[in-house]
Formats: sequence, C-alpha cells, structure tokens
Amino acid sequence: MKSLKTILSYSFVMFLLLGTAEITQAQDEARVQAIELYNNAQELAGSDEFDGAIDLYRDALEIARDNGLNDITDLIEERLPRVYGSRASNSYRTYQNERTVASIDRAIEDFQESQEAAAEFDNQQVEQQARGAIPQLYYVRSILNFRQDNLEEAMSDLDTAIELNSNYAAAYYQKGIVQKRMTPENVDAWMQWYDRAISIAEQVGDNTTLDNATEGAAEELIYRGVTLGEEREFDRAIELLNMVEQYDPSSDEQHYRLSEIYNKRGNWSAAETHARQSLDFHTGGVADKAKIYFELGTALKGLGQAEGACSAFENARYGDFTEPANHELEFQLKCEGHAGR
Repeated sequence: MKSLKTILSYSFVMFLLLGTAEITQAQDEARVQAIELYNNAQELAGSDEFDGAIDLYRDALEIARDNGLNDITDLIEERLPRVYGSRASNSYRTYQNERTVASIDRAIEDFQESQEAAAEFDNQQVEQQARGAIPQLYYVRSILNFRQDNLEEAMSDLDTAIELNSNYAAAYYQKGIVQKRMTPENVDAWMQWYDRAISIAEQVGDNTTLDNATEGAAEELIYRGVTLGEEREFDRAIELLNMVEQYDPSSDEQHYRLSEIYNKRGNWSAAETHARQSLDFHTGGVADKAKIYFELGTALKGLGQAEGACSAFENARYGDFTEPANHELEFQLKCEGHAGR
C-alpha cells in the first residue's frame, strides 16, 4: 500500500500539470484575441481611422502584457507611436485643406499626444518630429487668430511657440506685427520684437526672417515717421526716420522723407543734404526721382541758390510733379528759358 507521502506527492504533480495546461490554454486564447485585435487595428490604421486603431492597439497591448505575450507586446509597442505620428500628420493635412482654428486645434492636440506616446514607448524619431512640429503649429494658429483680430490669443500662441523653441525667429517677428496692431503708437513696444527677431535670425541663419524683419522694421519706421510728419510732430518723426539707417543704410526713401520734413521746418541745408543722399541711393529712372528733385529744388530755393533750384525743378517735371515744378520754374523762380511755357 502506497504511503500517504507518496500519494500527496503524486497529487501535487498532477495539480501542477493541470495548472500548466490551463495556463497554456489561456495564453493561446489570449494570443488569438490579441492577434485579432492587432489585425483589426492594422486595418483601421490603413484606412486612416486612427482613433479606432489606437484604441484597438491598446486593447491588444493590455492583453499581451497581462498574458506574457512578449512578442506581441514588442510588436505593438513598436507600432503604436508611429500610428500616433501618422494621425498627427493626417490632422495637419486636414488643416491645410480647411484652414480653420478648429482644425489646427486638432492638429496641435494630436501632435501633443504623439509626443507623449513616443516618450511612453521610447520612440525618439516620432518624439523629435512632434517636438519640432508643435511650436510651428502654435505659430500657425497665431496667424489665424491675428487675421481674425483675436490679438490676445495670437500673442499667447506666439508666447507658447517661443517657450517651446526659444530660437524661433519668425515667432518673434510675428510678435512685433501683433504688438504693432495692439499698440500702434508705442513704437518701442513693437520694435523690440523686430530687433529680437533680427538677432535670433542672425544666430540661427534664418535669412528669410532676417530679411523680413529688417525690411519690415525700416518700412514701419518710415511709415510712422511720415505719419508724425503729417501731424507736424517733427522732432519725433525725425527721430524715427533716423533710426531707419540701422536696418537699411542705403534707403533712398528715408532720406527723401527727411528732406521733406526739413523743408517743412525751413531747415534748407539739412533738406538739401538728405535730398542729395536720396538721389545717390535711388536706383530708379528719372520719373521715379521727380519727387526727390522737387524737394531738392525747394531746399535750394530756400538757400537762395536759384540756378541749382531751376535745374532741380526741371528734373522734377514728371508725373504728379509736372505742374508744381512748372509753377516754380515759370512763376516763382522765373528760370531762364521756362517763362511762358
């Protein structure tokens, strides 16, 4: 008769065998279920139905992890972040077709989730793609908000873009544009962002933004200078126009406008100097230079240099300046050879 010890040992072995068989059967069933979910997810992803695909991939991953199916787990962990990245890229393409704030919102959200998934599954390629895209998407949204006159929202988006990428020169330049819309009279407030954009663009080699910010700064200073000149705030106008040289050292328009203001103030010598500088920098034809010659003629007339003034007004007889130049030649200076014309 078998001893109790032998019987118990035999029963324990049978229990282990039965338990192992049950575990194997459960794993087999789990494998079938995980594979089915994975295949369905693949099909949805192939049809650009990424939300549903991601849900199924995660269901399959949970089953694979719970049942020690390491091969399936590895497969899904490699696949999932790339699907997140594909969904994000698809959202951006949707934005390109729709050009709406709602569609760019979705693109931002999807790229953020793509970055999170890439970090979760240690996919550096997808993470770098998302990290590079997200600041640009905030910049794009700022443009949309600016066009809709949502200036506070536009500025907030630009602040976020710069927080994510401190070397984003174009974002600094756009901050200048937004700030100018918000506080057009406060030149220092928006010029600081133009200057910052120029500095960053030089550092990172962004020649497009460098050119845009430099040209934009010069044009805005000239515009504000002209406006102030028309309002007879001559000192501030001259101050702003003199700043143009920092951004465009060969601006014919800057010197033309300074000549114009100095003539209004009766500072004939300064007006002559700037008119001649404007002519030196100007690259257009004689008709384009008519306005400059008119200011030069006015300055020389004020200085009592009649012969030089006559010559200048003669060169100003083009387009809109033909009639006023003829008036100066015939009735004011009575230049020889021009009377009665």
